[in-house]
Order: sequence, then structure tokens, then C-alpha cells
Amino acid sequence: MLSVIPVRGHQMVDRFIGFAAHVYEGDDRWVPPLVSDVRRFMDPETNPYFAEAEIEHFLATDAQGRTVGRISASIDPAYVERFGKTGFFGWFECVPDPEVASALLRTAEAWLADRGMERVAGPYSYCATQEFGLLVDGFDRQPAVFQPHNPPYYADLLSRAGYAPDFRTHTFSWLGDRDADTMARLVRRGDQVTEELGLTLRDLDPERWDSEADLIQELLAASFADNHDMVPISKSVLRFQFGELQELIDPRLTRFVEYQGETVAFSVLAADGNELLKEAGGELTEAFMERYPELKAGIRGTVVLMIGVRPQYAGLGIGRVLIGELAKVALGRVAPYRDVHTTWVHEHNWQSRAYMRQAGSEPVRTYAVYGKDLVL
Repeated sequence: MLSVIPVRGHQMVDRFIGFAAHVYEGDDRWVPPLVSDVRRFMDPETNPYFAEAEIEHFLATDAQGRTVGRISASIDPAYVERFGKTGFFGWFECVPDPEVASALLRTAEAWLADRGMERVAGPYSYCATQEFGLLVDGFDRQPAVFQPHNPPYYADLLSRAGYAPDFRTHTFSWLGDRDADTMARLVRRGDQVTEELGLTLRDLDPERWDSEADLIQELLAASFADNHDMVPISKSVLRFQFGELQELIDPRLTRFVEYQGETVAFSVLAADGNELLKEAGGELTEAFMERYPELKAGIRGTVVLMIGVRPQYAGLGIGRVLIGELAKVALGRVAPYRDVHTTWVHEHNWQSRAYMRQAGSEPVRTYAVYGKDLVL
């Protein structure tokens, strides 16, 4: 008999986390996250987002008591206030069985409907400012950090359960050794705008970590105020997420743009931790930690986590400056990095997609967010 039950206690949390390894056994593209990181992310005592949202996790077990699936359900009151009564499902992992998937999704749907939601969308872990989307194209390469990965059959499981894509996002890659001429042109354009406007660019100051995180939070809220599917992230949540990335944040990869004494734009890149997490296998073993300095020094890829311009300055060409700074990374001017990967670029974000085309980059991976009206 199939059962779907709420996650309670440390043992069930461990089963919830560990089930992913069963799903991806034999999948060379999957990069196991650090179990300790996932535990902190799921823990209401450490993740401040739990104070801002309603969240539940569920496990599916078969007649023999074996774990066959997992899912989360979450409600973000700020999202509901802005976009309507939509809740999220996430952390979805499942054996290739439509019955199991349907049971998991129905459970999440019922939990959301009981709390007044009229629509469900996902996958989100747990909201749009964290990992989201189902990989639907681009299974042939290892994802960069913050690029979700899943088996190809998940899209069919969701479709069978009555879900359809709400929107798609894409990731892109800039490979400096392949596109050096294009990257150099983007650098020149950015430097020209910097000179014409008298801009000042600076790196992140690691001695002022919390205040720099607060500045990023404020810039992010301003830059994405009118963006689809986004609500402002709180200072406490941004500090938590930023702190979790501290090992991957090279201060030289975070750039602030100042114009007439005001910080008007920013970009945050992280070293692609997946290049070394693959070696860890989800655990910080003694053998891994001995190799850690060497592995970290060998990271070549970077990932654009956040990038934005205050709306009132968007017409000045400052976006070209940020793109030029990314191109410098792709050209190897911020050693030892060479490649730049993006996270999610919305299919209707015409400006960002135009920048990608100018850089000669085509979509590498495509994600879809699926939705379904709830029957009340």
C-alpha cells in the first residue's frame, strides 16, 4: 500500500534527503549536494525563510516501507499578496511511477487547498528566489551550481497529473576560449560607457560582509520590482543564503557600479562549486578536505547568481558595463576563472536574452515551471 506522510524527526529528514541518491544512481550528470547544507536549508532553526512562509515536507513509502518519492508544499504570503492565491510544490523526487507521483502531488495540492490556495506551481525550493524549475532540455551536460537537475521522465509525470508549463527559463554559457573576439568587444563597449558616465566600479568588501549583503538585498529588490514571479527577499533570508555561499564567493567576482555617489547596479558571481562537489559525494570526508584547497584552486567556471540595475538608471547603458565585467571573467582576467554560466533567464526577459545573443550564446539548458488550478 502506498502512503504519503509528513516528515517528522531527524530520521525522516535523513530519508527525505537521502532519497535523491537513489533516484540519481548511475546518473553521471547529477552532483550530490552537501547533506549538511541541505539539513540547514530544511531546518526552521537555521533557515529564516521558515519564519516568513508555511512549509511542509512529505515522503511516499511503498508497502514494504521503502521510500519511493518526496515533495514539499509551501506558501509565501508576500507572493500571495502580490500575485494571488498560488502555493508551491518543490523538492520533488520520484521513482518512474505515475501512481507515486500523483499521490505526492495530490497530497501537496490538498495541503495547499486547505490553506486557501487556488493554484499550485513548481517545482520551487521553496520560492522563486531559491532553486526552481524542472529541467526539460539540456540533459547532456553537468549542471553548474544553482542549476537544478532531474530525470527526463519527470515532465511526463507532471503532465499525467494534470500539470502544464506556466513559463520557461533558460541558462546560457560564455566560454572565453571559444568566443574571445566577442568577449573583447563586449569589454570595450562596457569600458566605453564607464568612461563616458564617469562610473566607479568596486569589488565586494569581505570585511563588511553583512552590510554588503544588505546592499545586495536592497539593489535586488529595486532591480526586480516589476519582474514576473518575484517578490522582494528579506534581509535575513538574503544574509542566510549569502552566508551559505561564502566559500564560493570570490570578492573579485561581485561588482558594484557607482554613479554620482550612488550604487546603481551590481552583479554577483560565484565560483562553480559543482566542479568540486562532484568529488565530495555529498559528505565532507577527511580525504575530501585534504584535497579541498587543490580542488577549489582548480575551479574554472563561474555562475551569475544575481545581476541588476536600478530601474531609473536602466536607460544609461549600465547594463553594458555589467556585461563587460562578465566578459572579463570569461576572458580569464580574473584568474583562475574562464567560463561564465547563468542561472535562470526568463523566456520573456527580452533584454537579458538580447545580451546573450550579442555574446553569441545560445540556451544550454531549458527549465519549465508547471502549474495547475486546484479543485476546491
